[in-house]
Amino acid sequence: MNTFVMSDKYPCFVKEIEKFGHTVISSDRIDIFPFPEQKHADMQILPINNDIFILNECTVLAEKLSKERLIFCNKKAGKKYPENILLNFLYLNNTLYGKLSAIDENLLDYCKENNIKTVNINQGYARCSTLVLNKNAIITSDLSIEKALKKDGIEVLLISSGNIVLDGYNYGFIGGASGKIDEDTVAFFGNATNHPDYRIIEKFCKNQNISINILCKDMPLTDIGGMVKI
Repeated sequence: MNTFVMSDKYPCFVKEIEKFGHTVISSDRIDIFPFPEQKHADMQILPINNDIFILNECTVLAEKLSKERLIFCNKKAGKKYPENILLNFLYLNNTLYGKLSAIDENLLDYCKENNIKTVNINQGYARCSTLVLNKNAIITSDLSIEKALKKDGIEVLLISSGNIVLDGYNYGFIGGASGKIDEDTVAFFGNATNHPDYRIIEKFCKNQNISINILCKDMPLTDIGGMVKI
């Protein structure tokens, strides 16, 4: 079974993940962030290999994680974009994708020291915007992510923006509204069947031998900040 860090704002989703036998650690509350982002796990930690990058502000969460694995950011996070996206980067196939002008220095140095390729994209919320199915396939609504990953040989399903709830904003992102429960299953937080592109999402997942599990079907598809496997 796996251990995930995720928001406890919606207990229904946490309970459903735990029903699969997985362990859930609640994300921290980052008061400096805009309210809708304060508990988003995909903005607080970033696992790479056996290490976990973590915001300095995550003092409560840090106490719950293995100290040997933690690497704290070099600087403090800020309230406004892009000061809030120090760790909002997508790590896939030994490559880190994201808005490099906003990256934390410790993360950038780590990539240089460990020969991890870095690719700059316009989307600052790179990880929020991306559902990784496996090392060969992802789903996103962002054109800059699509372009960068296709260039690296990744199969990309580009879906329409919107139709994902994120309280306080017009819409949320597909990466924050989903997560891999295990190698063969992706979970959606809320009723993904109401998304206008659900049928092509379902087909794309099937072609990758990935099954779909919809959690709490009575709730709308909701961006909770994803679930981060540690």
